[in-house]
Amino acid sequence: MDVRKAQRLRDMLILIGLCMVLGSYVFEPLMIPGAVVAFSCLIPHFLWNKCPHCGRQLGRNEAEFCQFCGGKIDD
Repeated sequence: MDVRKAQRLRDMLILIGLCMVLGSYVFEPLMIPGAVVAFSCLIPHFLWNKCPHCGRQLGRNEAEFCQFCGGKIDD
């Protein structure tokens, strides 16, 4: 999986999870599954959010170039 897809997946998982947690005010059993979905955003973040050149974690960097080596993120 490339970096941009991992970032979009991470963003979608946290958005869906937060919507489920907020929906738990209406339907209480959504709280735990919503928290699980929201925290599952950490999986693509730590597995695939790395520079393809130097392999270091990009963190919250969504720019075109790596902040460590200067390599282009999308090849």
